[in-house]
Amino acid sequence: MPKVRFSNYDENWELRKLNEVSDIYDGTHQTPQYQDEGVMFLSVENIKTLTSSKFISLDAFKSEFKISPQKGDVLMTRIGDIGTASIVETDEDLAYYVSLALFKSKKMSPYFLKASIHTPFLQDQLWQRTLHIAFPKKINKNEIGQVPIKVPKLEEQINIGEFFQELESTIILRQSKLDKLKSIKQSLLQKMFI
Repeated sequence: MPKVRFSNYDENWELRKLNEVSDIYDGTHQTPQYQDEGVMFLSVENIKTLTSSKFISLDAFKSEFKISPQKGDVLMTRIGDIGTASIVETDEDLAYYVSLALFKSKKMSPYFLKASIHTPFLQDQLWQRTLHIAFPKKINKNEIGQVPIKVPKLEEQINIGEFFQELESTIILRQSKLDKLKSIKQSLLQKMFI
């Protein structure tokens, strides 16, 4: 049982493996032929925004991606950077590289899954299963599936996930304001101290 929880919840959480609560896929292993428009192609460097300036043709997408990210799925980095996750928030077709793992789950709130991935417990479990001798370091898809995760009932997952999503939005908003103030300060320092 967690030390802090929302009221009205008192059931124990279950310890499960990621492959028991979600289907896990990886992206194409082939470097695609990029073009100026078409289906957006995501890789590790796109994980925070899930936007990219790289695109592949619709034909290439249809032939290479039998399973692709959809709204509510979770993408997580697995090569180079390990264990950074984002939630797909669009209905548009998306293609993704082997450096990302795709989680499709009907049993879990995507926001809870994302928050869980970022916990010290799960990060440590991912780190233990990472191939550190590889360059760049990576974690195999099957190893991701063996990572234990602590899972409450769906209703509690939804409440926890929404809480952390709101907290993250507040942090981003405050960070944006802080960055603007730093920029104003820098500009004033340059103009006022000649």
